[in-house]
Amino acid sequence: MAEARTIHTYAATSPGAPMEPYAFKAPPIPATGIEVKVTHCGLCGSDVHLWRSDGDYKDFTGWAAGQKVQICGHEAVGEVTAVGSAVTHLKVGQRCGVGWQCGSCHSCEYCLRGDEQLCQAGNGVDCTCAGGNAGAFADYLRIKDAGFAFALPDSLDAAATAPLLCGGQTVWTPLRQQTKAGDRVGILGLGGLGTMAIKFASALGCEVTALSSTDSKKPAALELGAQKFIAHANDAEMAAAACSLDFILVTLSTQQTVDFGKFFALLRPRGTMCFVGMCPPISADVFTMGFTMHNITTSNTGGRKEMVEMLDFCARNDIGATVVERPLSSINEVLAELEASKGAQRFVLTA
Repeated sequence: MAEARTIHTYAATSPGAPMEPYAFKAPPIPATGIEVKVTHCGLCGSDVHLWRSDGDYKDFTGWAAGQKVQICGHEAVGEVTAVGSAVTHLKVGQRCGVGWQCGSCHSCEYCLRGDEQLCQAGNGVDCTCAGGNAGAFADYLRIKDAGFAFALPDSLDAAATAPLLCGGQTVWTPLRQQTKAGDRVGILGLGGLGTMAIKFASALGCEVTALSSTDSKKPAALELGAQKFIAHANDAEMAAAACSLDFILVTLSTQQTVDFGKFFALLRPRGTMCFVGMCPPISADVFTMGFTMHNITTSNTGGRKEMVEMLDFCARNDIGATVVERPLSSINEVLAELEASKGAQRFVLTA
């Protein structure tokens, strides 16, 4: 097994505090573990929630687990520098990626059917940068379960791939599982998740409609692959699009109250609205839904099967996230820039 190592990170000592250089001694990796020298790490909304310790994320921070700091980062790309004796699918020197999940029991009913993200054994501790685990805003990342480190096809660009490892998988899984080629799919929310969802849905053969409050994002949405655009603050456009979509993927991340009733009106009978963003509680008119047989669903990242499938699909279809690269040493400036852009950009931190 790989020996103990001093790992250098950027960490917050209290919720919302500036991230500062922080070093700790990592124990030897177990037989099932892996060490990765991090070259790129996406900055995800979940990192921001953990850093701020807001909402339900406060229960999963390093501080809640009794640690002195919170070390974020869970969209990591890098080079394998050590593997445990039981690891056979990756070798030292190989490039790999690690996403939100870093372990599971591998034996419960959910793991056995490929839904490792639903494994109950981890109980929040099998998350790469949550539950007291040290994340990838660091020079090295160690996880105990190398089954959640994935070989990357050679054709994939490291920076464009990093956000796929969490944000990309989050939208890939419901699109792959709940839609089919030819479906009329709406993407509500055109931030980092929404823009990746447009690329995926279009490549999967769906007719894609982008939904945003104004026309300001229309040119970009059409360039990404959307065939149609609806400015949902425009009542005339919404009325014209009534009963036109089979599926709406909600990628919004907001704590403000949203009237989702007007979006249900866009669904055809038996249409589905799926939530993957961080939204406040919603209410539904189930009496009216009884006549339309609409469905409300959610989705949460995905299992290992979805990750491998997504990475292969991206390699074959030349798909990557649209990113802005910044050095990890500028993490505090990047957090401010992310706040100013209101999540419209996907940042990748480089070593």
